[in-house]
Amino acid sequence: MSSRTASDGALTIGEVRTGFLRHSTSFSPAASSLLLDLVPGEQVRHASRPRAYAISPESLTGVDCSMPSQSGRQVRGVGTVASRVTLTGGRILQACSHTTIVRAERDFRQPWSHYLGRPGAVEFLGKMNVDDAASGFAEDDDGFRGIELGAIAEHAMNNLQNSSMLDGKLPVKVPRGSWRWAFQCPEPGGRYLFRFKILKDGTRLMRLSAPGHDVADLMDLVEDMALHDWLLSTVEGIVERAELGSGPTEKMLIRVRPVIDHVLHHWMPGARVKQELLPLWDSLDRVQGLTRQWDILVNRVRDQLAMSTITMLSAAAAK
Repeated sequence: MSSRTASDGALTIGEVRTGFLRHSTSFSPAASSLLLDLVPGEQVRHASRPRAYAISPESLTGVDCSMPSQSGRQVRGVGTVASRVTLTGGRILQACSHTTIVRAERDFRQPWSHYLGRPGAVEFLGKMNVDDAASGFAEDDDGFRGIELGAIAEHAMNNLQNSSMLDGKLPVKVPRGSWRWAFQCPEPGGRYLFRFKILKDGTRLMRLSAPGHDVADLMDLVEDMALHDWLLSTVEGIVERAELGSGPTEKMLIRVRPVIDHVLHHWMPGARVKQELLPLWDSLDRVQGLTRQWDILVNRVRDQLAMSTITMLSAAAAK
């Protein structure tokens, strides 16, 4: 599928889901490529540096639905949604479904062959305000989303989780991460826009206006943000359940071990982000304090493990 730039369409929207692969061990690079070989005739992209990851070819889902709107304006859209699945470190799975919303060439619905010739694009019929659509999808928690990209991403993720290559065993049970985003290409002379908020259900909303960047690069950015936000939330949940500093040491160690075995070594912010987009990652990090929170949690876990080790050694020496 050909690459697109943000200037090819007025608005690109998407949703990302993040969670553990349903398998008891990490997948090797070769096995990851085989697992993500989802589209016949298309290649899986993969790399081993600076961190191993594999990205499936994009599959298409046809849609005929209402467009997003903050004001509730009903505008019909027809076209295709592109979905890809990414496996990071052979362990963490992400599904991203996205589409670029563009004005229809005709004022009526055309045959599906027309829309299949424009993969990853939805054409709106009638009048649509791009700013209203972006706000409704990825900024206003009371907005009308219309197009269900989250359901498509969930379906893509669930289909892969049901693969016969997996044994169905999660390394640790934690909630999936959910991100909803909208990218706009500003008018000539327009400025960058970056807005972020967290809904009550934990869904992250991101609205971004950035000129001239490749859509694939922007998706790498949001997937990397979603990955590290989910890693932090996962460690927070495990540490909270482990009740560090209280209760039997052995029980605490059992509860906190998944952090060491399955999470800590995946923290590598910006590893797949294009150099020009790193300032946007840094902006989110400064506002949300992701790295600061991560460092505090990791140090707390390590300090607790060190104290537990000293306590057990002292107890053994006293016998």
